[in-house]
Amino acid sequence: MIQYKVLQEPDVLIPHPIRFWIFLISLITTLACSIFVLYHLLIDRTLRNALNNHAIIVLLFNNLMYQLIDIPLSLSFYHLGNVWPASPILCLFWMFIDETFLSLSLILVAGASIQRHILIFHKRWLSTDKKRFFIHYLPIVILSFYIIVFHFITILFPPCQNIFNYQLSVCGYPLCYYDIRLVLIWDIAINKILPTLTIVVFSIALLVRVLLQRRRMHQYVQWRKHRKMTIQLLAIAMLYFFLYIPLMIIELIQSCCMPAEVGVNIE
Repeated sequence: MIQYKVLQEPDVLIPHPIRFWIFLISLITTLACSIFVLYHLLIDRTLRNALNNHAIIVLLFNNLMYQLIDIPLSLSFYHLGNVWPASPILCLFWMFIDETFLSLSLILVAGASIQRHILIFHKRWLSTDKKRFFIHYLPIVILSFYIIVFHFITILFPPCQNIFNYQLSVCGYPLCYYDIRLVLIWDIAINKILPTLTIVVFSIALLVRVLLQRRRMHQYVQWRKHRKMTIQLLAIAMLYFFLYIPLMIIELIQSCCMPAEVGVNIE
């Protein structure tokens, strides 16, 4: 039986009190940063109306909700040593928030990576309100709606029985619907690997396109001028490539190519 993040013994490598303070300090700093950036993006009309900032604003809201809902649940667990209140409803809600916001973050960053190309090289595609609606706004709405509905159905109304362990974080993460191999492969390949690859490929492609365009225009490439963009795009590509892609590919191979009787632990 294949399961994603199956039940396991608590990891005592880092004691709960230390984890509590790490999470708390991180929460305070990230909350302050998120609120600060959101405030300036929303209060300034020019920044608020800039098309290139819309995906960032939605992403910041997504991350802010995660920080306000998911992290406090983790803090409560590390402080008490168990899930409280010990309720299946809380466990389902926690898993839904955790999975949905993670997938939303990947989808939104992937969408922003694609829209950078449109904003830089195909501005005419956004020349009218109708074009902006279908090319800029609608994709964000559709992708966000899809992710929310997918996890709403698979996590809150699974065709199986979850077994919760209140002594583990996120109740042991017993996503029983992953016993349905097609759903498992779809979630890994479409909701996680595809947007991650999109981020990597389109980030590198944007840098290449900018440099090639300057070369076609017979303009000398001043690396000092493009240093900030180069560092930013390469950092994004490397972050997602090295931190996400290997684990996701291993997870996909284990889920589609290993016998169903073999248990899989992916953290």
